Amino acid sequence: MIEALQQFPALAVATALVFGLLVGSFLNVVIHRLPARAEQRSTGSRSACPHCGTAIPFYDNIPVLSFLLLRGRCRVCSVPISPQYPCVELLTGAAFLVCALRWHFAPPTFVNSLFLAVIIVLIFTDYRHRILPNVLTLPGAVAGILLSPLQDIEVYRDILPVSRALLPWVGSVTGAVAGGGMLLVVGLGYQKLRHRQGLGMGDVKMMAMVGAFLGWRLTFLAIFAGSFLGLLTGIYLIVFRKQTFQTKLPFGVFLGIGSALALFYGIPFLQWYLRGF
Repeated sequence: MIEALQQFPALAVATALVFGLLVGSFLNVVIHRLPARAEQRSTGSRSACPHCGTAIPFYDNIPVLSFLLLRGRCRVCSVPISPQYPCVELLTGAAFLVCALRWHFAPPTFVNSLFLAVIIVLIFTDYRHRILPNVLTLPGAVAGILLSPLQDIEVYRDILPVSRALLPWVGSVTGAVAGGGMLLVVGLGYQKLRHRQGLGMGDVKMMAMVGAFLGWRLTFLAIFAGSFLGLLTGIYLIVFRKQTFQTKLPFGVFLGIGSALALFYGIPFLQWYLRGF
């Protein structure tokens, strides 16, 4: 990472980071308003304190900085501001910066920055509200397919002996079908065996979107990584928090983290793993 930072002008690095922070501020609005939209509740047109309802001026909406200057409290009512806001902004800023460094500001930088922005929203909406909105996953899957010619070609390899021109399109569609299809089969199988729903269709649609952006290899790796993280979390909750096997976890959170890990580390991991065969 340090070597990558040294390869780019400071202005380019700062631009990627600042743009990510600004997008992160917008993502906070999306995370707040999407659940209300799903429940058909009005949220108003301007950002406001959820406690006192006071409209937030622009100078209190500066990503991260405003949170620090306000010491994490509303200027009017002094009620603590959720740490989610700077967290989302910092995550998005870091994601955009890492994408810029990884793909050297080439087209995959922007494709994967968009992908991670959607993943961040899905993680937080699923964590807070247990929903994975169709308004993100379905258009996201379409966007992944349409943008596939701009994606890193490595994510779509090893599918079929097709021409290089068709590889992105075929790889993206194959990934969407494989990602969504795998979770759909697992969910239906669980329901058949246990006579109750184990996975929601939101998870299926989310992984179809992930597959459109990442292809089938990295999507399977994302599902494996997400399932492993979910398993570890479940064990922790049972052993240390006295939860039970019936405790429901926001699986979309783990799938989102697994997808981000697969994006950045999936190809090197597969290359290392396949060397043994």
